[in-house]
Amino acid sequence: MPWDAGMESLLLWMLMFFIFGVLWSYLTPQLMSMQSNLLLSKMRKSVRELEEWARETRRIALLSLGKHGRTKRDLEEELGNFLEFFAIEPVSDDPAGVIQRLDHILDVRKKRFEEAVTRFAPKAGPEEAATLEMVIEGAMASHYLYRMVRHFLLLAEKTKSYQLAMAIQMYMPLFREYAKAYRDATKVFSEGKPIGDGVGALVAAKLFDGAKVREPVKDTVVGEVEFEGRRLLVVKAKGPGGRVGKPGELISRLVRRRKIARIIMIDAALKLEGERSGEVVEGVGAAIGGPPTEKYKIEQVAVKHRIPLDAIVVKESFREAITQMNSRIARAAEDTVERVKRAVRERTKRGDWVIVAGIGNTIGIGQGKDLPTEFPPPAKEEEIESNKLFIPV
Repeated sequence: MPWDAGMESLLLWMLMFFIFGVLWSYLTPQLMSMQSNLLLSKMRKSVRELEEWARETRRIALLSLGKHGRTKRDLEEELGNFLEFFAIEPVSDDPAGVIQRLDHILDVRKKRFEEAVTRFAPKAGPEEAATLEMVIEGAMASHYLYRMVRHFLLLAEKTKSYQLAMAIQMYMPLFREYAKAYRDATKVFSEGKPIGDGVGALVAAKLFDGAKVREPVKDTVVGEVEFEGRRLLVVKAKGPGGRVGKPGELISRLVRRRKIARIIMIDAALKLEGERSGEVVEGVGAAIGGPPTEKYKIEQVAVKHRIPLDAIVVKESFREAITQMNSRIARAAEDTVERVKRAVRERTKRGDWVIVAGIGNTIGIGQGKDLPTEFPPPAKEEEIESNKLFIPV
């Protein structure tokens, strides 16, 4: 019987597929291993950068603390241990009372920080001590980020997980940006300069206009200002030390003592990519970030007394929020002052009491006296981002 040429081609193709399958099954793990090793090599380089930045923030903290009574060598071990200090959030499976429990935990954490700064820097004054707390916070954030990324690197190496290595490498640019921001923020904290997150506090300080300021709640001040027949109760954290205060607690007390017609809140807000930093926008609600405890107090008292809540925010990037306030954000503060005045004119009447709360970290910003007047220009990358062209939707 003659040999069928078609059968020969079929057998040849089957043999080729068999050989290809064997090679594929053998080479695929090898290729994945090579890719994983390449990714891990890149991760190691990035983790070394994060480690160096974490060490730099620690050195900054040691130098700042060492100016107030103890030597760097004396502080090094104690600070190293404190950088891993943690707070455990209360259980949320039973939500009843969770805000009060969280508020208690945060108060205890704050007290421990104050005690630590007193121990680390016994000669520091109250404002210097508050600023040193922010320096330690910056070093802690940088240290924690480095530890977490290092953990995933070592876990990927230990398990030889290509998927984990690839996932971490995808997020590495974000981790590096956060780490650089924490490093720069720690430097700014150590110098006591105002940061972008303090734009709300700066607006409140400008509104004080020489008014007498008192401190009914720890680390939080209020000043009474007359404006076109209205009485403004202007609230902010006590400066110029690094504090955020307890504006919710103070606003609750003010509402219980006076008939408040309106609450206007000013804060920084994270911008979306492609949006311009320093843009001032308005809305409604309690404009306050961070743990929800103070926001809850404001919302609760506003609902109980049927008080309208207005929000005015200044858009910023994450980096701008925690590093030195630039000239564009400072100009936005001037614009926000006028927005507040317009809101008071349009939404209240003569004789009304109005609460104006400037939310944010008040480092470098006092109570209306000797306010900062010189600000650096926006960072180059922020200018590039703000000037990008985009297609409107």
